[in-house]
This record gives sequence, structure tokens and C-alpha cells, in this order.
Amino acid sequence: MKRKDLLFYILLLLISIPVSAGWQRPVTNYTRHTYKAGNQNWSIQQHDNGWIYVANNKGLLEFDGVEWNTYPIHNAKTRAVKVGHDGRIYIGGMEQFGYFTPNRLGGLEYTCLSDSLSPNVNVGVIWNILLDGERVYFQSDRRFFYWEEGIVKKIDYSSEIYTSFILRNKLYITSAEGLLMLNGAEFIPVLGPLGIGATVKVGGLLPHQDSLLMVTRDNGLFIYDGTVFKKYNTVAEDFCRKNRVFCAALQDSLLALGTIQGGVCLLNLKTNEMEIISTENGLQNKTVLSMLFDKTGNLWLGLDNGIDCIHLKARLASLYGGKPVIGSGYASCSYQGKYYFATNQGLYRSTLPGQLNQRNPIDFVPGTGGQMWSLHQYDDKLFCCSDNGIFIMDGDHMEHLNNPKGVWGIVSVDDRKDVLIAGTYSGLYLLMKRGTSWRVESYIEGFTRSCKDMLMEDSTHILWVGNKENGVCRLTLADDLRKVEKMKDYNNIIFPRGYDACLLRVKDEVTIASHYGLWQYNRSRDTLEACIWLEQLLEGKAAYTYMKIDSLQNIWYVADGTLKVLHYDANKQEYRRVTNEQFLKGALIENFEDVNLYKANKVVAGTEEGFSLITLDSLPVQQMPLTLQIRKVYLTGLRDSLIYGRSYLYDTAPIVIPYSQNSMRIEYSVNNFNKAHTVLYSYQLSTGGEKGIWSEYSENNMKEFTGLHEGKYVFSVKLFTDGSQEPVESSFVFEILPPWYRTWWSYLVYSVVIVLLFYYVYYRISVGRKRLLMQKELELYRQEQKFQKESDLKDRKIDSLQEENLQSELRHKSEELIRTTLNIVRKNEILLDIKKEVLGISHSISEENLVSLRRKTLRLLGQIDTNIEHDDDLQAFQSTFDSVHHDFFKKLEEAYPELNNKEKLLCAYIKMNLLSKEIAPLLNISLRGVEISRYRLRKKLGLEEGANLAEFLQKFSK
Repeated sequence: MKRKDLLFYILLLLISIPVSAGWQRPVTNYTRHTYKAGNQNWSIQQHDNGWIYVANNKGLLEFDGVEWNTYPIHNAKTRAVKVGHDGRIYIGGMEQFGYFTPNRLGGLEYTCLSDSLSPNVNVGVIWNILLDGERVYFQSDRRFFYWEEGIVKKIDYSSEIYTSFILRNKLYITSAEGLLMLNGAEFIPVLGPLGIGATVKVGGLLPHQDSLLMVTRDNGLFIYDGTVFKKYNTVAEDFCRKNRVFCAALQDSLLALGTIQGGVCLLNLKTNEMEIISTENGLQNKTVLSMLFDKTGNLWLGLDNGIDCIHLKARLASLYGGKPVIGSGYASCSYQGKYYFATNQGLYRSTLPGQLNQRNPIDFVPGTGGQMWSLHQYDDKLFCCSDNGIFIMDGDHMEHLNNPKGVWGIVSVDDRKDVLIAGTYSGLYLLMKRGTSWRVESYIEGFTRSCKDMLMEDSTHILWVGNKENGVCRLTLADDLRKVEKMKDYNNIIFPRGYDACLLRVKDEVTIASHYGLWQYNRSRDTLEACIWLEQLLEGKAAYTYMKIDSLQNIWYVADGTLKVLHYDANKQEYRRVTNEQFLKGALIENFEDVNLYKANKVVAGTEEGFSLITLDSLPVQQMPLTLQIRKVYLTGLRDSLIYGRSYLYDTAPIVIPYSQNSMRIEYSVNNFNKAHTVLYSYQLSTGGEKGIWSEYSENNMKEFTGLHEGKYVFSVKLFTDGSQEPVESSFVFEILPPWYRTWWSYLVYSVVIVLLFYYVYYRISVGRKRLLMQKELELYRQEQKFQKESDLKDRKIDSLQEENLQSELRHKSEELIRTTLNIVRKNEILLDIKKEVLGISHSISEENLVSLRRKTLRLLGQIDTNIEHDDDLQAFQSTFDSVHHDFFKKLEEAYPELNNKEKLLCAYIKMNLLSKEIAPLLNISLRGVEISRYRLRKKLGLEEGANLAEFLQKFSK
């Protein structure tokens, strides 16, 4: 435990030690692993199309804003590069020099000029390349080579040349002898009242206000106006002397000095202000070998190991260069001459914001370790709301209110200057001022929800509260503010819960920025309604996570993860929005964003990595339009093959592609070197004169197509950035050839084949007609013979049909005879049996034999039933009926085995077209019984309602 306590106190001591911090300009680092070449970069140039070219140890580097390419020069190290007036890229290295020009695939091809020299000429190392009209100078250690009208010549010098420059069509050099000028084929000294000693080495010659600015390695700056030298005194004298200047670059009045040991010194020659940028400010190393101000104001550095780009015109700077040294930023504000930063690690204070890259002390406020949520100034005090309660800063004195825990923020009450309301994780607390101190008075009863966002209505005791889980509600507090008397929720179907909301006042109206758009409170209807007028000024119905109005009435808001601003013009009293003005996309802490206006033109915003400084009055200067190019086109398949590319020169003739390779990948790029500016691409594929549909904007810089149909295509791409107003567009024309079976010659072959086919068909038809005519005559004779035979056959068929008709009539009469005979037989049998029984009964009637009479009567009834259902008679009837009606009973039994004998007879009687009243006595049942039996029979036969039983039985067994 003692060891743990010791470590804790050591850690607390280290945290409390002041450290220096500064607002750092954005710097983009390109390591040698990024550009995949050597470590040292000796010269940097920019082409007219905006691309960057670097003389690297491994050759010429080319950067189009997306991709790096390396072009070696016969395995020699390069030291100098220059873009010529003719577009050629001149290059110089060890023992050779020449130039690069584009090829048809968008790459560069090297032409060596030094090969034209005689073998005994020692080229040496080319350190500088100069342009003078049509003449190109290549400077080595002790001589110049110049190329003019296709011929290479040389000018020798007796000693080492330090540097060279052309001013007003005159070539100047510096050496141990001082400053010299080329006159014809000789170098003559430049005389003046102030000479430069032989020990002074010059790091650069630059034009400045019609004069020549000389940057020495160790002795500072000198100026030469054409007649005299004089010392140019600046605040950078000591820096130059200590760190040794190796190279220099000048843009307008801003002089950049690259050193061996100290990085870069930015010197404003007008204001004599100096800014140092080194490894502490984002550079990869301190040794600067070359420098270039590009056409958009960026400063490129060729380092001893890597390439850096300092975005001098950027409006964004970051604390500690975007490194989370003090944690994630949740809030910031200026209080009594100091600036406070609330982070997830605690509270820090500094004299920041200051000048860029100026080191200022920043220290941790002891005792405030933990999550800080918000900062509020009230009653000349700074209230710091945190996970551990409320910290109150009064000057340099700190007081901690550790109860309640977990405080999101505080709000004031207009008519009670001695009261504050604190919103916590689980309700509200009342803070009251006692004398000069603030104390937690009580818990506000009747409300236990989290109070992440709060807003007090003007001159009322009505408090708005919002959180993710419960949505937005409106609380009415008691007069003593100790109890919630009324609460109403305002979320609905179109404004559901589930997201945090930001509460604020816009034009004295309660306004809510939410994931579902902007809402405003309607007092008369007591509802939340869509704030249409504000949405039209901003992003429409977007997902808003933060909104704040600063002291200048500018509206800061976060939509879709990007910080934006709606500027307020106080003179015109109206708002204006810069469409492409956006900041910190993807760097903000969602639903915990914070913006604080530090000065009229300085804004501090919290980010995931700390804090960033936004400058409002320094709009980005785009001195040249962005260049969008279709960079490369590959045919895709088993192997990707490059068929087209663009450099600063390219062929606009359409590319013709065979149908077998109708799948391709198109890559495009833009010379946007500021990664803070979002670049979005949209593409369109048009064919056959019909315009295609533009795709949605995305950051993807390539598009693949597969299985394209033959035809002429125009692929167009346009970009949209937050640093440019108008979209830039580029296009690429290509043609997909048809497959061999859809080419013109194949259609010609098809036509010839079809014509021959038609001719063959015609020939066959003509021959067939002749053969058909002969066949017709033969057929006619055969038909006559056949007709005679058919006539005889028909006569015989007629006789046969007549005979069949007679047999049918006979069979029908037989059926009627059978039916009649059967009925007569049945009736006679019954009548005879009844007659006998009746006679027997009449002879035996007496009182003594009533019982016997009853038995005979019952026996009579049984005999009647037996006669009606006599099996032998039934079998005989079925046999006869089957012979007449094609095995009716047999088929009926096979199809419906569940039918009993009486139901089978009923089927037969119905098939014989007997009426119900005729069927009743045959079955020895009543007419009603027949109907019931018919109904049951329909069920067993599975007939639906409406189906005719008689028709069904007539068709059955046919």
C-alpha cells in the first residue's frame, strides 16, 4: 500500500508540473514508407497542374495529391529538379542531367542530356537548375552546363559554387569570392560598399522588392539592390547563427528559412515577426534540405528523412498538434486572464490561445482529476461541473462541492441571482449563495431523470430538460424552487426518444436541435413544432447534435459529425452561410461538442484528441483551381493491365478496347494537399449520346465497371470540396468494340449466308414444285382408286350403323321389358303371399287364439320384408341390370364400397329414371323415406350442393 501511495503522489506531482503547449499549424507528414523512395529530398518544384515533383535520392518523385510515383535516372541520386516553361521536368543528379516528359500511359520517360557530352567531361553533382528564356542551366560544383537549341554547352568556374540565381535575366552565383555575375562566358565580381568575406557561405539567393536577398549559412541576411550590399537585420539573427541555414524560400513578405538543426523559421519581413516550426510542432525531423511555397500557400519541406507540408493558409490549428496529451476536450473558456480546458482527465489552465507555435505554460489544476463535463461563469466565479461534483474557481482559490456527484451542468434563474440549479445524473439540486460562498441547499423533489441538457425559460420557474433515454420534458418548479409541481413530455412519433437533444434560445424562443431536425416551442399550442425557417438557413432536416449562438450572434452547429457556422452580419442584420465552410469532420465528441468564442476571430473547439483553434477571418486562399484528372485506366481480369494514363500532357483520342476486355477500373485524383479539406467525387457514365445519372458524392477515388456492352462511352467525374465553391469536372472517352459475332464483317457474312440460304430454299422450292406436280397427277389417280374403296367402305359402315341402331333399340326395349317384368313378378309374389296369410288369419280368428293370431301377423310382416329384400331376386336383378348397363353394380361397389344393398337399388332405380313415388313401394318405404335416402346417398357419393344425382348416375359406368 505504501508503494501504491508513493506512485500515486509521484503521478500527481508529474501531472501538476507545468508543461508548455502551443497551437500548432496542421502539418502533413509523408514518410519514406509513404512515398516509397529514398530518405533525403534535395529539391521541390510544383508543376502548372499543381502536382509536386521532388528530387529524391532514388530518383524523381511525383505526387498528384493521391498517389506517389518514383522515376529513377539510371540508378543515380538526384539533387535538383525544375519545371520548365515548356512543361518538361528537368532533373539533375550525380554525373548526369536531363529531363522527363509524359508517355501515353501517364508516366514519365527520361531523356539524358549529359550523354551528349564528351566522355572526358566530368559532370559532377548537379545542385541547381535555372531557367533563362529558352536556355536551361544545370549547376554543378564548379561549372554550369546549359542546354539551348538542342545543344549542351558548359561554362567553367575556378572554385566551388555555393548557390546560384537568375534576377532580371542575369545569372548570379556565390562562392568563396563572394557574389559574382555571369558576363558572357566569365563570372565577374559584383562590387559594392559592403563586401562579403570568403568565409561566409550563402544558403540562398532570393528576389525581394527589385533587390537580391542573400541568405547566409551563419551570418544572417544581406540585401543587394544592384549597386550596394547591406546587412538586413531581423529578429532571426540568433536563430540563423545557432542552427545554420541550409535553404530558403520567399513568398510575398514571408521568408522561410530551412536549417540543419532547428527546423523552419518563418520570418515576416514586413512585421519582423518570427515563428519557429520544428519537431515539437509536427515536423518529422529538424534538417531541412529544400523548401517550396506552392500556389495555394502551403510550405513544402524536403527533409533529411521525409517530406512535410505545412498548411500556412489553414484556418485550423490544434493543441499539441492533435495529440491527446491532456485528454479529450469537453469544454473551454476564458476566466480572469487565463484560459481553462475541461477534459476527461481533469481541468487544465494556460495563457492560451496565443500566437501559433508559441510555447506557453499549461498546468493541471490540482484536485480536479476525473471527467469534466462543462464550464460556466457566474457571479465572477467559474463553476466546473464534473463526475466528482462541482469545483468553484474564485480567482486562484478552488472550492469543491463533492455532493452531489455526477453533475452535467448548471443554469441560473432570472429573478433569483442567489440561486443556481444543477443538473445531475439522477435529478436536480438547488444551489444557493450564502454570503460569498455557494452551497448545495437541497434536492429538488419530484424529478429523478438524468439532466444532461437544461434550459431555463426567461423570467419564469419553468425548466426544460433533455436526455437520451427519456427525451425532452418541461418542468414547472414551485415558487421556492424546491419541488417539481408539473412535468410534461414532448416527444412523439415524428420526434421520438433515443437521441440526445441540445436546448437553446433562438430569437427568444425555446429551440431544440436533435437527430430529427430542429424544433421550436409553440406557447399557444403547448407543443414542439418543426423550426422550418432555421432549417432552411442551415442543413434542412439533418441530424443535429449541437448548436450554440456565440456573443457575435453567429450560430455554431454540428450536423452529421461536422462543425459548421452560420455567420451573422451585424450591419445588415442578417445571416449568411458559406456552403463549403466546415471543420473537424469526424474529430468531434458526439453529443458532447463544445465551441467557445475566445476573440472576435478565434474559436476554441473540443475534439477527441484535445482542442482545436479556428480562425474566422482568414479564409483559405485558393490561388489556383484544383486539377481533377482521370489518372489511370486499367483493364481488369486475371491480370490488371494499364491502358491509359494522364500526366500534365495527355492524349484526348478515345481509347479503343476489345469486347473480351470489357471490364475496367478507372482511378482519378485531385491536387488537394490539405487533408482538412474533404474531397468528394461523383461520377457519370454516358453512352450513345444519352447522359448518365450522376452518382452520390463519396470519398472513393476509383470506379470499376464490368461487362460493358459495346459502344462509345464518356466517363465523367466531378469533385466537391469544402475549399472550393464550384465543382471541377473531368472526362475520359473510350469505346468498347463489339464481339466478333457482332462486328460489321460478321454481319456481312451473316447477310451472305442468309442470301445463299434463301437462294437454296428457292431452288429447292422450284425443284419441289416440279416433283410435286408429278406427284399430284399420280396422287389424283390413287385418290380415284381410294375414293372408290372408301365409297364401298362407307356403304358397309352405313349398314353396320343401321344394324347397331337396331341393336340399341332392341337393348332399350329389353331394358324396359326387364323393368316391367321385374315389377310384375315382385308384385305378384307379394300379393300371393299376402293372400295366403290373410286366408290363414281369417280361419283362425277366435278369442282363444289371439296370441297365435298376433304371431302370424308378425310373421306376415316379416315375409313381406323378406320378399322385398330377397337376396336371390336382388342378385338376379343386379346381374340383369349389369348386363344392360355395363356392369353398373360392379363399378358402383368398387367406387363406393360403403353402400348397402338398399342404397345400391336406389342408385339403380334412379338410373332407370324412376320417380320417388315409384321407388317407395319397391324399397318398402315411404315417399319421405325415399327423399331421406336420396339425401344420404348424395353424401356418400360426395356430391356438392347443386350437383344433380340423376345426371351423376346416368354418366356413371359409361
